[in-house]
Formats: sequence, structure tokens, C-alpha cells
Amino acid sequence: RPAALQTASVLEGVFENITRNVVQETVNRNETLPPTEAIKITTMAGCSAVKK
Repeated sequence: RPAALQTASVLEGVFENITRNVVQETVNRNETLPPTEAIKITTMAGCSAVKK
């Protein structure tokens, strides 16, 4: 069995703690970062036309 699925062991507690910390840090990161924006193309210079 994978170590993450073992019950009543030290590894179970360690994996639960790591998972809890990762989730908490992800929530903190999402709350503090500004929302992402779509990339805006401002010029077509350097873009080649598609040839059919």
C-alpha cells in the first residue's frame, strides 16, 4: 500500500499535516495575489500571416 494511504501510523499524520499546510498556503496565496488578466495583443509587428 502507498504510504499516504496507511492508517494509524506516523506517516498518516505526516501526510495529513503536509496536505493541510499545502491547502492553507494555497488559500493564502489566492487571497493575496491580484487577479490575473488576459494578455492583450497591442501590435501585430513580427507576426507572420498564415498561408493556406
